[in-house]
Amino acid sequence: MKVMKRSEALVAGAGLLAGAALPSLPASAAEPILLGWVGPLSPPGGYAAGQEMKWAAQLATNEVNARGGVLGRQLQVFYEDTKGTPDQGTAAMERLATRHVSAVFGEFHSSVALAETKVAHKYGIPFLGTDVWADQITAQGLPEVFRVCPANSLIYTMVGNWAAAAGFKNVAIMQEATDYGVGAVQVLTGIFKKHGINANVVTVEMNQQDFTPEILRLMNQPQRPDIFMIIVAGNSLYDIVRQACNSNFAPTAQTAIYSGGGPALEKELWENDGKCAVDLIAEDVALPKTQWNAKAKAFVAAFEKQFKRPPTGTAMESYDCVGVLTAAIADAKSTNGKAIIAAMERLKYTGARGTYAFSSSHAPTWAYHQYMDAPIMLVQYSKENQTPDDAPILFPRKWATLKELYIKRPS
Repeated sequence: MKVMKRSEALVAGAGLLAGAALPSLPASAAEPILLGWVGPLSPPGGYAAGQEMKWAAQLATNEVNARGGVLGRQLQVFYEDTKGTPDQGTAAMERLATRHVSAVFGEFHSSVALAETKVAHKYGIPFLGTDVWADQITAQGLPEVFRVCPANSLIYTMVGNWAAAAGFKNVAIMQEATDYGVGAVQVLTGIFKKHGINANVVTVEMNQQDFTPEILRLMNQPQRPDIFMIIVAGNSLYDIVRQACNSNFAPTAQTAIYSGGGPALEKELWENDGKCAVDLIAEDVALPKTQWNAKAKAFVAAFEKQFKRPPTGTAMESYDCVGVLTAAIADAKSTNGKAIIAAMERLKYTGARGTYAFSSSHAPTWAYHQYMDAPIMLVQYSKENQTPDDAPILFPRKWATLKELYIKRPS
């Protein structure tokens, strides 16, 4: 049964918004600065996340242009749908290269980003990853590649330490068969081994629809898992959560449920899973409300006013990508790729998620051109239709709004 009707409507309407996003320039105006955006706007990719990223980028672009643009020139962004597949990502980057864009930002899927960075390197185009977590993206050491989101090693070291502190001993993990999924689980299981936590792992495909056989296999281990961890970045997460719930696996009094990868923070989670998503634990790549600066508050208000929904941390990352790139272009006083890269390497820019600066270290390898202070927190939904910003914060403890490390469902 198809369950994505509202999300598909959002995607279908995206073309209208894109057409209205940029005002036409008078003939006498300076030539616009051309940027490229890449991300999933249709299946099998995480298109609900991609749409939010695109909306946030359009909002940021319009704000820059309303202030007079950069270097006296307006911004123009070409948007490419990568569909969540590496071949589409490669083709999108090749098209953007022929349009002579000064830089490219975006992407939600790590495997796609890895393909895109190869093209960026071939043409010397600066590439700013928005929400792609695989360590290998920056570990390649490519001078063109930067990242505003946390790497797998940052996120899943924190998640693994939280699970150990919360007392989980027997973990069931479902991973997607991608660079993101496999890499994330490698970090997690390494942490679990140090703490004596048992982990059983099954692998699934992004375009899969029936996950019941894998769920039953994990559920019926000799010792029932005390937490089910879903490491899936695509919209199939909604099916997994619903099927785990309907199988009486998780969330239950015996087994907690956690989701990585982003879709658990979207409004579409509630539209697809309803009560099954209550008690779901997820990581958010944003700061808590109490830590929001003026730029974050203004962005959230503007996004909600224009798109009638609260933005996720992923949307905030996309908004900040435009700010980072325009700040670098202004500092470089040039749209030349090498000049922009040099400006990015010395950049200090305060956006909605903090002050951005990119590491020059290769130790560890993934630290190169990584925003090392990228915020991460664990939240847990306590009621239906709750937004991530209003959900209880579990971890890190400096931001926690609960005494407990998680809310255990009563028997």
